[in-house]
Amino acid sequence: MKIKKLITTALIGVGLVAPVFGMSQSETAQAASINSLAKQNSYVGVTYLHTLLKTEGIKYNKFYANGNKIKYRNGKPEGIVIHETATPNATAYNEAIYFNREWMNMYAYVHAFVDHKQVIQMMTPKYGVWGAGAIANSRFFQIELAEENTRDNFAKSVNNDAIYAAKILHRYDLKPSNATNCGKGTIWSHHAVSKYLGGTNHTDPDGYFAKWGYSMDDFYSLVKYYYNLQGADSDADLDADLDAVPVSDDPDTTTDTSTVSQAPTGNQTLMHDAYTYNEQGQRTSAALKTAGTKVTVAKTKIINGKKYLQIGTDEYVVASNIIGKKRTLSHNAYVYDTVGKKTASPKLYRGNRVRTYGGQVTINGMTYYQINTSEFVKAANFK
Repeated sequence: MKIKKLITTALIGVGLVAPVFGMSQSETAQAASINSLAKQNSYVGVTYLHTLLKTEGIKYNKFYANGNKIKYRNGKPEGIVIHETATPNATAYNEAIYFNREWMNMYAYVHAFVDHKQVIQMMTPKYGVWGAGAIANSRFFQIELAEENTRDNFAKSVNNDAIYAAKILHRYDLKPSNATNCGKGTIWSHHAVSKYLGGTNHTDPDGYFAKWGYSMDDFYSLVKYYYNLQGADSDADLDADLDAVPVSDDPDTTTDTSTVSQAPTGNQTLMHDAYTYNEQGQRTSAALKTAGTKVTVAKTKIINGKKYLQIGTDEYVVASNIIGKKRTLSHNAYVYDTVGKKTASPKLYRGNRVRTYGGQVTINGMTYYQINTSEFVKAANFK
């Protein structure tokens, strides 16, 4: 497949639809309640197409094989384009199977399909796709949202879509900004691409969102909520989330797991003070568990977009308190004890990667990252 075909190709999707006018107060309330409803659901995680197909004995037709690689103009995605399939009753699974079989005939492809049950990533995000015309294809990661038939399922689907989008933004160090009304930002609708960049004339997902009293502004608000939640520098340091999208999703490239250790089970040690939470993500009345406490991890669970480890009946701790995250030192650093006194431990040198646990802690007015149960490094020494 030759890249020059991108110049004249646009993605399947809705055709031109009627303009979306200002929402009434009741519609605004409905949109707000959809986001509230969405946040009550847990994230489903990512299913990779090549893995799904392998279990079913179906050939994975790699989009970017045989020289068909769309390279981003700046070497990585600059944002995300949100589409909707305009195919009632077709699930993310249905769409993924169809596109895997037919993309070379349709000249259309996206990075992922999302519905209320699944997030199916079609290919590695390292390359662009045929999603929204030549201009957008070399700039953006692109996601298709499947059409749902009930309000609850719609809320679940946009919840999955928003959490997934937030993870992509974090992965590429992109901050959420809304391009819907100005043509500048990291969160785009297909309609905004048509309006501000050209190369396509589709207006999704505006019409489909409007059906539910929803809008791209509402979706942007949900993405920003999860982006801030995932990046919160608290005891929920979700930059270490093991469900963040890996470097690749196909057998021909490797997955970078250097930022975190593997999800633990069995006997483990809390490396950072931690509160416990129930399966709804609400903090329990149990006392704070201190670093060094031994716990037994039964399983990993995603609650409201956060990764937790179950340590008892309806009792969870934030995963980063055990798993940790590797950070790169930008300066040589000393190691300090629990009261902020320099220890006899060897100095850590600039450029080294050091595993830290949980969020920042404050000792005598200085902020630190914890590197084991009783030692700390000043946060300012990390990039």
